[in-house]
Amino acid sequence: MAKIFVRQGNAAVDVSPEMERLVQQLLDASPLIAHIMQNEIEDIYDEAYRQWPVRVVPPRTAEQKKEATYHAILRSPNQTPRDAIAITEALEDRGRFTTDSEPRISKDSKDSKNKLERGLLVEKDSITAFVRNTSPYAWAIKTGRYTLNSLAYGTGTSNELLWKPVQKASTKLVNEIADEMMKQAKRR
Repeated sequence: MAKIFVRQGNAAVDVSPEMERLVQQLLDASPLIAHIMQNEIEDIYDEAYRQWPVRVVPPRTAEQKKEATYHAILRSPNQTPRDAIAITEALEDRGRFTTDSEPRISKDSKDSKNKLERGLLVEKDSITAFVRNTSPYAWAIKTGRYTLNSLAYGTGTSNELLWKPVQKASTKLVNEIADEMMKQAKRR
């Protein structure tokens, strides 16, 4: 279940268990809205988490690895270029240099993927469902060349994975509520 927050001025704070039960009772009173809000938010969160880009080290070719090894040997004391060539060729003959198949997660990754958060925000007269990323740079994250997701290169991640799906979900919620109201009106 999503976390529940209460907004006080510019701050949003977690609620107590009693307040959480009260909000849950309020949502239980209108099961259609609660169901749609919670399901849509969970779906958006799951998809965003699955596709959120993670900083990676691009895959290296066998030739790049061979060159890096050659230069590393040259940096060693008492090694000549001739020695470096002989050692890298011997390593190549043993099959040491292969092309990476997948990019690796970079040690520079700041793990913004695990800063995704979903919840309900209770204000004076409204309850708002949300999905957000709490990292301060989330708005600037773009899909990179080696990113492991289905978004196009250079795409704004938060826009594609959070903002647009939330807009679609809100339209769906409004349409479901309108349909339910029409059904209720026909019954009377």
